[in-house]
Amino acid sequence: MKTYPYAKGISPTLQVISLAILLTLLVTACSPTAPTQATQPPAATDPAQTGAVQGSGEVSLWTEFTAGGEAAGIEELINTWNGMNNGITINHRPIGNEEFFTVVRTALAGGVPPDVLQFEGYQQTREFAAAGQLEDITDLWNSVKDRFDLADAGEAACTFEGKVYCIPFTFVTGWQIFYNPDILAEHNIEVPTTMEEFLAAAETLKNAGVTPIALGNQAGWPGEHWWMGFLVQRCGVDTVYQAIRMEGASFTDECFVQSAADFQNLAQAGYLSPGAASDDYGLGQAVFESGQAAFFQTGAWYASGWNQPGQTPTPFEISIMPFPRFSDAANQEDVFGAITHVFAVPSGAANKEAALSVLEWLASEEAGNIWAKNGNASVIAGAVDNSAPQVIKDLYNNAKSADKSLPWIENELPPGVGEDKVYNGTVALITGAMTPEEFMQSIQEGLEAAQ
Repeated sequence: MKTYPYAKGISPTLQVISLAILLTLLVTACSPTAPTQATQPPAATDPAQTGAVQGSGEVSLWTEFTAGGEAAGIEELINTWNGMNNGITINHRPIGNEEFFTVVRTALAGGVPPDVLQFEGYQQTREFAAAGQLEDITDLWNSVKDRFDLADAGEAACTFEGKVYCIPFTFVTGWQIFYNPDILAEHNIEVPTTMEEFLAAAETLKNAGVTPIALGNQAGWPGEHWWMGFLVQRCGVDTVYQAIRMEGASFTDECFVQSAADFQNLAQAGYLSPGAASDDYGLGQAVFESGQAAFFQTGAWYASGWNQPGQTPTPFEISIMPFPRFSDAANQEDVFGAITHVFAVPSGAANKEAALSVLEWLASEEAGNIWAKNGNASVIAGAVDNSAPQVIKDLYNNAKSADKSLPWIENELPPGVGEDKVYNGTVALITGAMTPEEFMQSIQEGLEAAQ
């Protein structure tokens, strides 16, 4: 298995998943089963897994876990910990994804952070650590790293200048598209296996008055997913990192421009839902779930929410296909997805000793199984196989046979580039306010200005 500086990804065999395997990924939302919630204090945690609890009092925890399996999972984790009655109580503040990064940066810069912080690693780790805002937990990591799958990838997401500042928690794949099999069957469309077949299916659906692709790209990141799906096949992971580091490649190179053109072509061909540029992510999801569109691309976290309490059943069984490739794409193997959730103790934490005890427990087998049971790809070894729903097992087991995968690119670019030039640029591509060349030029110029 090849190790990359910032990522390790999903197996290239996703490209050749057979229809039989895809059928194992079908999840019916028509008969949801709520996960079992902890209602009684759990048995005492194995000391060999967590070590002795140090500290006492309240530990504040901030996450972006507000919906689906993430919300259910963090709730059960907190209930389990608090049920131990060990003198430390976790107080959780969930923050919506759209405002999360701003709230976190403001708190860290202002010296009023939580005791334990969840974020997305990579560039954020480097940014926060360089500013002296995270506690060095290298010793803790070295004591628990043998509990993890993809430990090298997790360590890379949490490392700055040779020191480790967080523990990895979730691997999220991006190399999939969710689809409505009823719509495809109604229009005699086979599940696409190449991008040429996908575009032909989209044209057939459009001509029949059916929206091919549901997308709510108001915030820019859902469109970024589509662009990355084209980017890894047009350029490949190695070339993208060369451009990020400005070492032998540039975002203005032909393969980067082509990937942006591929995304813009979806809009120009009329394949996106009417509110693609103005609807938020939830509205795009609603278009798909109400049966108004055939395809919906998003991260694997979507699959974790299908069977959660309060989830409205869809009128069809949601199915999953690999993100299709152009037959002439230069790269036929690389994909995108990464360690996406990490936990750290800010250097300004008010209850640092107790926070470190919580952090160590989050690296335990018990915590991993709770997280996986609620539909999340925990990177604690064995947790997914032991506890996760089948759809998550299938997605994660492909991830474990990783070769090369690109993390969400905003997590590898400076904030003013990834969360500005990229996000705003994907909206501009949809509206036609930017050409592919202009989009790539804006990213390159932003990267150069940030050096």
